[in-house]
Amino acid sequence: MGVTAGFATLELPSLGWLLVAAFAIVTLANRDRLPAIAGILTGLGGIWLTLLGRVAWTCRAPDGEIGCQAPGIEPWLVAGLAMLACGVLLTAIWTRRRRRTPG
Repeated sequence: MGVTAGFATLELPSLGWLLVAAFAIVTLANRDRLPAIAGILTGLGGIWLTLLGRVAWTCRAPDGEIGCQAPGIEPWLVAGLAMLACGVLLTAIWTRRRRRTPG
């Protein structure tokens, strides 16, 4: 769900953020929310870094040449990295709790 929503937020923003909102509503109704939140953050962050990072990488022109321009993409890369880091952290926390809980 996270990867799908992440891709959609970049390609079809209205649909993508609607998917994120729908997932958040369903997650809030669930008793065990942490893995769902971790999944959406990991998917969103991972896909943002992948797609936006590819844009930043391919727009680098050799010295002296004019290439495509991707101005102001750095804050979006930082947002993707932050979402990915939060998702991985929440996954680690949930895994640790799960191992400690008997049953």
